[in-house]
Amino acid sequence: MSASPSKHFDPTDAPNINVLWTQLAFAEWSRLGLSLAVVCPGSRSAPLAYAISRNPRIESIIAHDERSAGFVALGAARATGRAAVVVTTSGTAVANLLPAVVEASKTGTPMLLVTADRPPELHNCGANQSIHQSHIFGAFVRWSIDVPCADAAIAPHWILSTVDEAWRRAHSPSQSAGPVHLNWMFREPLAPRIETWKRDSVSDLSEWARSQEPWRLAIDGGMSWEETINGLIDRIRTSSEDAHRVLMCVGALYSPAMRALAQQLAKRLGCAVLADIGSGLRHGDCRGDVVAHADLVALSPEMLSALRPDFILRFGGAISSRRIGEFLAQSRRSGAREMIIRDGPERMDFEHAASIELSIDVSVSSTIRGQTSVASNTAIKATDVIKSNYADAWKSADKTVACVLESRLDDLNEVLDEPSTARIISAGCPSGTTLFVGNSMPIRDADMHAAWVDSSPTIAVNRGASGIDGLIATAVGHARVTGKPTVAFVGDISLLHDLGSLALVSASSVPVIIVVVNNDGGGIFHFLPLVDHPNMLEPWTTAPHGLNFSAAAKMFGLHYNSPMIRGDLVNDLAEAFMRAEKSNRSTLIEVQTNRIENVQFHRVLQGEIVAALDRSGMSTNSIAVANNS
Repeated sequence: MSASPSKHFDPTDAPNINVLWTQLAFAEWSRLGLSLAVVCPGSRSAPLAYAISRNPRIESIIAHDERSAGFVALGAARATGRAAVVVTTSGTAVANLLPAVVEASKTGTPMLLVTADRPPELHNCGANQSIHQSHIFGAFVRWSIDVPCADAAIAPHWILSTVDEAWRRAHSPSQSAGPVHLNWMFREPLAPRIETWKRDSVSDLSEWARSQEPWRLAIDGGMSWEETINGLIDRIRTSSEDAHRVLMCVGALYSPAMRALAQQLAKRLGCAVLADIGSGLRHGDCRGDVVAHADLVALSPEMLSALRPDFILRFGGAISSRRIGEFLAQSRRSGAREMIIRDGPERMDFEHAASIELSIDVSVSSTIRGQTSVASNTAIKATDVIKSNYADAWKSADKTVACVLESRLDDLNEVLDEPSTARIISAGCPSGTTLFVGNSMPIRDADMHAAWVDSSPTIAVNRGASGIDGLIATAVGHARVTGKPTVAFVGDISLLHDLGSLALVSASSVPVIIVVVNNDGGGIFHFLPLVDHPNMLEPWTTAPHGLNFSAAAKMFGLHYNSPMIRGDLVNDLAEAFMRAEKSNRSTLIEVQTNRIENVQFHRVLQGEIVAALDRSGMSTNSIAVANNS
């Protein structure tokens, strides 16, 4: 595999029929838009790796761990809206892809899984590294096919048609987009040695080879971007015609197209918009149109009672805030109608209470065309002034919370705590970069405490299955395809779980900045009911480890900082971005905290917020206006 990539692929140049088939497949995928392959080492998969190495249109990442490889591909697809391919050898290597496949399936993220397999005669007979790989991912993939061993009896254009179908199914309109599995059987030769094969069998592919166009191209017959938005607004207007307090709640968003659509709706509807940190709407242009601290407003029962909506518009994936989830449920029980705008394969109504569900297709083609700007001032309906009063009541409460957070979290001379860490990171990422927020406490602290900022980084999350596995690898995928530094904000257990992915960070051509909050275990469990059962909390649930990550940073050649003061973290983060730009070096920043002190600080902070909301007069002034609507 040392030969240089070919600028032009001539099928008749393939050294053997195995290479012919794999080169046909990757040449076709590259014409359809494939630009990144994550390749795991192996012998049975050598024909696949060779084809990638010879294709100049496809960049590659070599990953030692298949589980990490799957998450790298996931992150790349989230950033671009196009599938990356993961290549593995046979055996347990394939099984390691399952966690990333589950996350991709839950969020409608396109992904191509190409797993090398033994030929049929080596199955069920004790052959080495042979397991049952066919349909191993079950219902989590959109399509699964066994690619047979290359055979002169099968016309070569069968492989072109098959990989076209795989690409189409992975990128289907967003209700069914997701991972696709090709389980590819290989006989010897696995190496690209020269062997005799029927070269005249590819004579009818000469025009395809010259054209550089796909063998089969699916035509996008859907609506234009503007038609999609205007049609959506019309449906919302009709469905909420008799409502006066319309509340839009935006959860996690996983594709560039969905983020662009959410931004347009937030700007144009004129209703109250509660934005989860995973929506990406709380940075940049949309920050003045949304409520950022709804979770903390929800601390006040009186406030929530007064701010109860009569029409709820749910958009995007899951929301991080349990309090807001309970508030929406209470509102439905009080008579509020709910409309869910759904773009993925997963139902987003776990209480099965929504009265209206609207499914939309946001295909990758809309994003690629760049049709994300619509010049229109359409409001939700003629009584938008009334709805603005309700929206203003939410925004007033939001500002009250923001003032408390500023006074308690923005003094840079104070000792670092977990809320201020999340706040500093969310404000410290420049426009054009990616902030990947990990699960467990990091995303909750970011959702509660992130400040309004003018910069507009892309916010990325893995909230489909909300696992803590593969978070660092996912961030590497984002960095590689965007070409911009990515910040991964994670907890210590998450980093321990994905420690092997530090090798990917070290080898990444685009720097990754890891900020890990190390509270020596699972800090989130101190906020959950298990806290009332200390014998189960420690060590069975929190799993304390007594480690820090300085040696890991040294092992993988990452710059390391361990700030103690808030101002130090601000400086360390800024210097990490400068280091990324000047020397292309990645950084690991470790913030060490105490789990018990963290709980106490959260409670004190939340007590001050409730007191400020009570003092604000909202319950007798602004909310009264909203309720009289």
